[in-house]
Amino acid sequence: MTESSADASLLHAPGARVSLRALTQPLIVPLFCLTLFCSSGLLFLAEPMFAKMVLPLLGGTPAVWNTCMVSFQALLLAAYAYGHWSIQWLGIRRQSKVQLIILIAVVAALPMAIPHGWQPPVGTNPIFWLLAVLPIGVGLPFFAAASTAPVLQRWFSSTGHPASKDPYFLYAASNLGSMVALLGYPTLVEPLMHLADQSRLWSSGYYGLIALVGCCSLFVGPVQKSATILAVEKITAYRRLRWILLAMIPSSLLLGTTTFITTDIAAVPLLWIVPLALYLLSFILVFASRPILSHQLMIRLQPVVVLGVALFMLGRVGQPVWMVLALHLAALFVSSMVCHGELAKDRPSVGRLTDFYLTMSLGGVLGGLFNALAAPLIFHSAAEYPIALIAACALCPRKTTVSDSRWTNRTLDVFWPILVIALAWGMPRGMTAILGHDSISLQMIALGVAIMAAGMAIQRRPRFVLSLVALFFVAGFGAAKGEVLAVRRSFFGIHRVVRNTDGPFNDLYHGTTVHGRQIVSVDGGIPSEPTTALTYYHRTGPIGQILTQRMVAGEAKRIGVVGLGVGSLAAYAERGTQLTYYEIDPAVRWVAAESGYFSFLSSAENRGATVRIIMGDARLTLKDAPNHSCDVLVLDAFCGDAIPVHLLTREAMRIYIDKLAGNGMLMIHVSNMYLDLLPVCSTLVADAGCVGMYQNDLNVSPQQAAGGKSASQWVIVAKSGQTLDTLRNDSRWKALPQASKTSVWTDDFSNILSVFRWR
Repeated sequence: MTESSADASLLHAPGARVSLRALTQPLIVPLFCLTLFCSSGLLFLAEPMFAKMVLPLLGGTPAVWNTCMVSFQALLLAAYAYGHWSIQWLGIRRQSKVQLIILIAVVAALPMAIPHGWQPPVGTNPIFWLLAVLPIGVGLPFFAAASTAPVLQRWFSSTGHPASKDPYFLYAASNLGSMVALLGYPTLVEPLMHLADQSRLWSSGYYGLIALVGCCSLFVGPVQKSATILAVEKITAYRRLRWILLAMIPSSLLLGTTTFITTDIAAVPLLWIVPLALYLLSFILVFASRPILSHQLMIRLQPVVVLGVALFMLGRVGQPVWMVLALHLAALFVSSMVCHGELAKDRPSVGRLTDFYLTMSLGGVLGGLFNALAAPLIFHSAAEYPIALIAACALCPRKTTVSDSRWTNRTLDVFWPILVIALAWGMPRGMTAILGHDSISLQMIALGVAIMAAGMAIQRRPRFVLSLVALFFVAGFGAAKGEVLAVRRSFFGIHRVVRNTDGPFNDLYHGTTVHGRQIVSVDGGIPSEPTTALTYYHRTGPIGQILTQRMVAGEAKRIGVVGLGVGSLAAYAERGTQLTYYEIDPAVRWVAAESGYFSFLSSAENRGATVRIIMGDARLTLKDAPNHSCDVLVLDAFCGDAIPVHLLTREAMRIYIDKLAGNGMLMIHVSNMYLDLLPVCSTLVADAGCVGMYQNDLNVSPQQAAGGKSASQWVIVAKSGQTLDTLRNDSRWKALPQASKTSVWTDDFSNILSVFRWR
């Protein structure tokens, strides 16, 4: 008996069976929506959960999250490819049985975890290690859950439900599940559950998914004749390429926006959630059965917000932060709405549903690969972000109202961007030359004229796109204050060495955060003997006070420093000092030791100190150091506002304490704009049976700031209270606060929201 005849017999079964189908008909849409909601929710619980698993090994940089995203996109592509081809080869009925078998078989791979014994490479780019470990650790469960999304929609098309002819509305339910899980993880799951409990929760959810998919399979019916005819709908190569590009550009823009705003605007913990939530929201809105936002409105808004981004980048506008963030996020959301809206408009008939999702998934993977793999090799800056914005505008459909001749149009297409460059580059500099000084307001007016000129080209797409290229090209030369001397990009971020004429200083920037500074001569020469540590390491600051006292007492012969920066603390080294830096980023090592723009390390060696740089994550490399080998251990991975949580856990603290000599001191740099880390340190110190104090050196005078000093906050930890006796009568040092409400952070548990500064 053929599959079609079997289906026909089912439909003509006794009345009781027909009545049962009629009775359950209203449940079909809620059941399929719930199943897709749960499936996508599991996927977006798995992603941050796995990122938390690798945190103790790689730290918390945007690149870690972006690389995880690429890996998950690749798994999603594989799952969609399986869904497409399995239905093509097996038919819906047989595929539904195979799907259940796969879901049940994958139970053997639970719970999800990092494979035992896997460690990232030391001193080299860990991106390929991360790309390999994710499929091994979580690949099978993720693949099985991901494959349900396209096949369930295809199953639904065979149910005979009135809505089955256009099941794409189920994609909105799928993305809603993703969004709820994304927002729920940091607000509910992470604060309330240990990592092991999270993994068990995910396993329980997976068991529930199997049950729901099994229920959905009961409603799988015959492939109707009309659907069979539609299944042979031809998809041209041009149409398929357009689908790929419309999916690829928002995917790239998502990662580019995340990198840009978390490094160049505000390194706010968990900020990466907002771009991803907006990206998912665009899918929900455009694939909803009744779209809320007009597609034409999004098309009209897109050039306006992108021109606003160009103006802010040209003028290096960074304040107020909320307004700058809102503009960049609006550009991401509107551009995603335009691209995804075009996809929704051009979706094929139900017979090509799985093919459509497979092509979309391929575009998403290509966008992720471009940002995670290609961009760091090609660009020294975050150029992939404006490139994605320009590409999104290039894909935006636009009805031209330009009525000039073809020759005139093509001529203006070439010369108009040149005019825009002249306005954006020449006018501000011309005004400065005429006035003899900088005038921010007049420069912004000049840049506004350039933006208006680009805006006049909106109705002619090639001219507008080339004008955007001109604007962002000019903006690329004004990314940092002062003259950019060198740029190095690595897996861990983009680092700029900038000549700051205020000092004059050489500054090391990671995004908008200064990670080190050295005084240079007026002509830019580097002193061979820098004796002044600046920024957070100033001699009048907490770390300067402690190191100076310990040096005088002969109690700082062996110093370990987690985080190299420009090597500022080497300014305190004397003859016989053994100074060991633990650094994970090769680009930072090049800046401090090889670039020639900073001389803290070389001058310390000239004074007779021994300087070593050990590459790799401090958690791993410190573990191999001899116990009791540090008189002073400095934990300085917190200059930026993106905190590496894995360095402030119970497991990490045990390593630090083991490395301290009997009267040794641990200095923790906890300066942070968005997090109050004192309660975390307080619970860790109490948990380790140690004593601790802290100092807020926040009142930096204008004269001190002009001299290169920065405000800072430091915690000092010792094994015994006697080690800190000399500080108890110093009013600058205070006892750590009691933090009974803050649980001890471990590799298995942390709660960023509990220490977030909400004011």
